[in-house]
Amino acid sequence: MSDTQVPGGLVAKRGELAGHVEQCRREVQRLAEELIHLDATIRLFDPDYDVGAVQSKGPRHRQQWFASAECQRLVLEALRDALAPLSARAVMHLVAARKALPEDPEVRAGVQKTVQAVLRRLAAKGAARVVALDGQTQV
Repeated sequence: MSDTQVPGGLVAKRGELAGHVEQCRREVQRLAEELIHLDATIRLFDPDYDVGAVQSKGPRHRQQWFASAECQRLVLEALRDALAPLSARAVMHLVAARKALPEDPEVRAGVQKTVQAVLRRLAAKGAARVVALDGQTQV
């Protein structure tokens, strides 16, 4: 009985994938047309501009763990509550614990990048200080 269900399931999956491929092709076509129109608009302003020299940028994937300015607030709280300088990794662990974020390495890596960016901004504004202790950078 399972032998007769397998081809049907595979056929259904193939149809699903083929539909997704077709949808992606239409999206690529739409984006290519938008690019042509954008190139033409650029050439209206500067006919000699080499639009082919413009480097492609991938889309930025915004993380969804923090609301606007929430990470900065949590980092500042962690630094205020600290009795001694903290490493960026220690700050990340405190922030992740306060947010009850999963222990997933991918999530932690993303949170680490966000925390490091916040710490760099705070240091640039003078709201945090970078110090070297025991051969490691601490905040």
